[in-house]
Amino acid sequence: MFIHYKKTHLEHFVEKLYITHSILQPEDITIQRLSTELDIHIDYAPVRSRAYESLSGMRFVLLDNRTTPMKQRFDFLHELCHMLRHAGNQMTLPVPFIKAQEEDAEKFVLYATMPFFMIQSCSLSGDYNIAIQQISNVFGVSRDMAKIRFDQILRREYEGEMLPGRSEEYNSASLIQRDSEPPHVLEEPVIFAYYDPHSTLDGPDQLIVCLDHTTLSTQHEWVIPMEDRFEEIEIDALKNLELESASRGDLICFDGQLTLQIHQLVYRHGFSKRNFVLQMRDIEQILEADQSTVRRFL
Repeated sequence: MFIHYKKTHLEHFVEKLYITHSILQPEDITIQRLSTELDIHIDYAPVRSRAYESLSGMRFVLLDNRTTPMKQRFDFLHELCHMLRHAGNQMTLPVPFIKAQEEDAEKFVLYATMPFFMIQSCSLSGDYNIAIQQISNVFGVSRDMAKIRFDQILRREYEGEMLPGRSEEYNSASLIQRDSEPPHVLEEPVIFAYYDPHSTLDGPDQLIVCLDHTTLSTQHEWVIPMEDRFEEIEIDALKNLELESASRGDLICFDGQLTLQIHQLVYRHGFSKRNFVLQMRDIEQILEADQSTVRRFL
């Protein structure tokens, strides 16, 4: 079941953490079991949940005793993510850093409460609604939360099923341009996604845009198909590419459509450079700015 599903790097992080500490069944995902395995001291008080680490290295999580046991477990996992993956005092961090850490922690909670490797071992019904209820019951989460996770899995399973055909057509090994290859090796632009294993981003950290000669020489700008699922490229393959960085100013978004300004790249680099690195943080900020503009006029 779910043979085409591709786990994110954050999911791999959660899975490795759980397996290392023998958290192998849904009933193992408890505050008591996790805190014992990870040597974290737990206390309860009528205050907002928080985590902190002493100068001696002891780790503590203070949970709000006014909330339900389910909410306390979610709060614990949220704080656990901050403890394991994030650095810095949020009281002094810039707002974008805080936002990135909070988004990472929320995704961590979703994966940590319903790990894919545990869901994969469940005998889920073929009926959509029954399967959601099964996940809710087995993992002790609300039906709404189970639906979010199940929909996510179904979407990625579908994307993974569609990906092999794309991979055969655009195999990264055959697309990497070396100095000895002719300049027209590509027939159309191709995008790869690079995932930094040390990143806090749930998605790719960079997009690698490989432009063909025709697009580079005839197009003023090129629409980046952000709805596509891009083939992942490994660091070893990246080393074989001659890369140039595209700046934030090379990207324009209008009404949800993101375009790469090819004429600016050609002006700076001529036609000899064809592989460009786009930073996902730049893309996300540009898309968010465009959405904010649209919302102001609604």
